[in-house]
Amino acid sequence: MIRIHSILFVLLFVVCVVNTSAQRCGIQSPAFKPGETMQYEVSYNWGFIWIDAGMVDFQASRVKYQGQDAFHFVSTGHSYKNYDWLFKVRDTFEVIASTDLKPLKYKRHTLEGGFWIHNKYVFDHQKRVAYAQMEETRKPYHEETIPLQACTFDVLTATYVARSMDFEHMLPGDTVVFSIILDGRVFDLPIVYLGKDILTGRDKLGQRCIRFTAVLEKGTMFRSGEAITVWVSDDRHKIPLLIEAKITVGSIKVHLIKTNAGH
Repeated sequence: MIRIHSILFVLLFVVCVVNTSAQRCGIQSPAFKPGETMQYEVSYNWGFIWIDAGMVDFQASRVKYQGQDAFHFVSTGHSYKNYDWLFKVRDTFEVIASTDLKPLKYKRHTLEGGFWIHNKYVFDHQKRVAYAQMEETRKPYHEETIPLQACTFDVLTATYVARSMDFEHMLPGDTVVFSIILDGRVFDLPIVYLGKDILTGRDKLGQRCIRFTAVLEKGTMFRSGEAITVWVSDDRHKIPLLIEAKITVGSIKVHLIKTNAGH
C-alpha cells in the first residue's frame, strides 16, 4: 500500500510526466538550483473538519558520486507530535541522481502508523534494471533485480524532473502515460493536462499556475476513479503549490508554505 509520504511524492509526480517520451529521459538544464529547499504542510479532512497534521521538506544539493558530479535529493516527513497518537509518521527519502536527472541510487526509511519500510535501489540504465534491497514490517529482507521500462524514475527524482519540462506546447486534455518505480514495483500513471489556471486561497490569491489531474490504480489509499489535482507555478521553476485528492479515509491537501531558491 502507498502510504502518507509516498502519497505526497505520487501527487507531486503528476507534474513531471507530461511531455516526456522514451527518447527523452534526461534533462540537460534543470530549473532548480543547488541549495533549494521546499516545505509543505499536509492537511487532512474528516467530515467538515480540516486538520494540519504534518510537514514534508525537500532539499537539493550537489555532490560527487563515483567521481562524477551529481545531485543529492533528500526529503523528510513527519506528523506533528499532537497527532502521533493517531498516525505517527517519520520518513526519510534520499536519492543520488546524475546531472541530467537520471536516478542512480535511492534509499527509503519510513515509519508510518507502526508500519516500517527500508528500501535501497541501485539503477543500471543501460541494462534497464534496478538492483533492490527491501525489507518491511511484514516482509523479511530480500533482494530483487527489477526490470525497468525506458525513462522509469523513482518518485523523488521525478519531482525535480518536472521542473525542467516544456509545457508550452500542450493542449488541455492531452494525456501521457509514464512509468515510475515505487515500493518494489513499476507501474504506469496516466496524466491529463488541464491548462492554465489562477490559484486562490491560503496565501496564493492570484497566483498563475498550471493544472493537471491523474487517476491512480486500485490498491492504493486513493478511491478508485477519483482524480488527483496538482497546481504548479506558471514560471520557469514549476514549483508545486497545491495538491488535492480524495483518499479512502477522507481528503488530503498539500500546501507549499516556504521555499528557498538556492544559489
